[in-house]
Amino acid sequence: MRMFLVWVSLLLYQVQGYAENEELKQGEWDYEFLTPQVVVLRSSFTKFLQGHFPKDITAFQEESVRKLSSASVICSEQEIVKCGYWYKENSLLRDRSGDILRYADTTHYFYIFFEHPLRAGESVNIQVDDVVSLKVHYNPEKPSNLFKLNQIGNVVSQEKKYAYLGAWCGTAGGLPLNSLEGKKFEIRSAADGKTVFENTIKMRFPDPAYQGKIPFTGEEVAELDYSEYNTPGEYYFYIPEIGRSLDFIMGPEAINEAFYIHARGLFHKRCGIAKTLPFTAWECPACHSEVIRGRFPDNATHYRKGQEQQFGFFDRRDNRVEIKQFKLIQANPPYEEVKVVAPGGWHDAADYDRRLYHLRIVNDLSVSYLLKPENYIDHQLNIPESGNGIPDILDEAAWGLKHLLAVQQEDGGVGTWFETTGHPQPGEGLPSEDKYTYYVSAPSRNGTLEYAAAASIFALALKRAGNDACAQIWQDSAIKAWEFAGNPKNRLIATFLYEAKVVFYREEEELAAENLLRAGLNLYVLTGEAKYLQAVVAEKPRIKESFNRDFWRWSPLSWMPLYIFPQEELADFLAEYQKVIVRNADEMLKQQECAYPYRVPWYGADAGWVHSMAWGNYHPLRRAMTLIAAHALTGNSEYLTGAYLANDFHNGANPSGMSMTSGLGKIYPAVFLDLTSYADDVSEFVPGITPYGNTFGIDRNAIKMVYGDRGELLPIWHRRVNLEFLSVPSSEYSVWETIGPAAAVTGYLIETPAVPTDTLLNKKPAGDFCNLPGYQTLP
Repeated sequence: MRMFLVWVSLLLYQVQGYAENEELKQGEWDYEFLTPQVVVLRSSFTKFLQGHFPKDITAFQEESVRKLSSASVICSEQEIVKCGYWYKENSLLRDRSGDILRYADTTHYFYIFFEHPLRAGESVNIQVDDVVSLKVHYNPEKPSNLFKLNQIGNVVSQEKKYAYLGAWCGTAGGLPLNSLEGKKFEIRSAADGKTVFENTIKMRFPDPAYQGKIPFTGEEVAELDYSEYNTPGEYYFYIPEIGRSLDFIMGPEAINEAFYIHARGLFHKRCGIAKTLPFTAWECPACHSEVIRGRFPDNATHYRKGQEQQFGFFDRRDNRVEIKQFKLIQANPPYEEVKVVAPGGWHDAADYDRRLYHLRIVNDLSVSYLLKPENYIDHQLNIPESGNGIPDILDEAAWGLKHLLAVQQEDGGVGTWFETTGHPQPGEGLPSEDKYTYYVSAPSRNGTLEYAAAASIFALALKRAGNDACAQIWQDSAIKAWEFAGNPKNRLIATFLYEAKVVFYREEEELAAENLLRAGLNLYVLTGEAKYLQAVVAEKPRIKESFNRDFWRWSPLSWMPLYIFPQEELADFLAEYQKVIVRNADEMLKQQECAYPYRVPWYGADAGWVHSMAWGNYHPLRRAMTLIAAHALTGNSEYLTGAYLANDFHNGANPSGMSMTSGLGKIYPAVFLDLTSYADDVSEFVPGITPYGNTFGIDRNAIKMVYGDRGELLPIWHRRVNLEFLSVPSSEYSVWETIGPAAAVTGYLIETPAVPTDTLLNKKPAGDFCNLPGYQTLP
């Protein structure tokens, strides 16, 4: 895992009192070369702080920044022409016993520009004040992190393929690369080092700035276009002035591995089942097998105070009020305790609730299968259901419905939110040790209808897979749910006690248009009974209004059954759906090509939505849901290429030079907010998790604890701060916002399906996560 770094890791001197700079001599130092002429020194005080605990860690860290940021850097062999500095967090600091402290674990970075490039095998000595004297040795066989590429690789059929060169060097700014324009780059075989392809390096356009002030990448970015090379194999890039890249694959296994790892994220978040060998080395006992029938409403958006709404929570004067679900559930226990055995669903994120939002995953996985059934096979994901004759992707989708089938009432109503009275906290153990009592929400008409939509599309996928018997179970359940939802008498209206006051709740009078369309169409296709289609046709004006108003809130695949199962009566809806999807996809293709030096389908620097990156909104594979929808609807290969390029960005062809998902690629997130990973006695965090990452701004705790006023200098695409539970909007994740979309998209992109390789099946956790390449990554 460290093959691309030259680690020196010196513990300097012994503590002899605390004279000037004496504490700073306790740092661990290592280095890596970006080019033969630019080396990056890294300094960490993690072990020193773990072992000595200065009275005020914050004061020590502030003093280290003050001194090191202004330190003199000298090379005895040649002149240093420029030196940049930066200081960033890696995670929260742990003490020697592994307990998490409320202090940032940080690293200092020195970017040293020599007057002349070093020759292969040459060493020079670098002195940083009187803190450290370090000999750095240039080895051209060590990959340079100046190369930003898809660290797994590409399928042969990907029509456009790019890697990039670029680095932001702290206070030294972007690494100058314009001199590479017009020079050659090579692709070399990883097996024998022979050159198999050459092309010309081109510079991308200059980095834009937000409001003309804040840079997005802070880099000069060069492009390596290898679209014309399509021979399967394992390779690396080589440029004489820079060196070599990490290895990458050309072939179907590249996207197969990406799909496998993303789907593993869902498996590792399963609730109610033990995760054990031979299915995973990240073992975790079964949890939350029982739930109690509760009384609380299932729509989380209703708990927030709305404007002039006629549904949600109200006080005695009929004014909308804000409600905290934990307080409401605690103050309103069920009238009678009824327990239901209900394993199934996925933990939402770092906590253990199971939410209505997760039905989107079931829909998207089912639709991805229906669009590309040839991409999915049994035994593809190494899960307990593998070998049952059903494609594994549908077995994973079934897990997102299983608990809801268990709690479905005789009248068809389904409570869709499994919640408790508080969030579990770091240090409270595994999910199986959770002390909270969990309740399932009261059935509402709209929650039950959304379940009917998900269960019915899943039944259609099972029928396509040839399993009519299983499909019938879900079809029958969806019909019961439809009938419950269609009865106005089942509208959820209730009274609750909240903070010693009485509050009133009422559900919407009308059924949600999107779910009415989806469930009605699916059930018509399943049964052939006209009443389902007629119910949709009768509501066409309202459905159209909802489409125009709320389309941006839905998954881009929500209405894909209109295309998969076309009906003449709904042809106008299909035309409108295709128009909107294609329009949005065209805009994303423009964004990829023109918005930033790295190709990412995100709003340009001056767009009104550019700042809305938080909570995974900017994630390229989440955005690529629109691109695969456009490809399915039109067959235009440009949209498929756009989705592949989004996958490239996700897997390392981005300013950070790292994959966005744990366990994926060579450099990936090593630590994030995940309670199971805190408690499972496995040092490496669970694979398949895609943290939110960038939030456009910088988390206030990161400003307070690490960056201070310097935060304004950090380019926007480099703002992937991580203080775990102190930076939730960037360090957490959710199964439906980041993990599910990545699995649905990469599954659609599969070139040739395959069972996992022995390497994937036998993947074992690494040792100390602090030693993973993704822990102390470049800023």
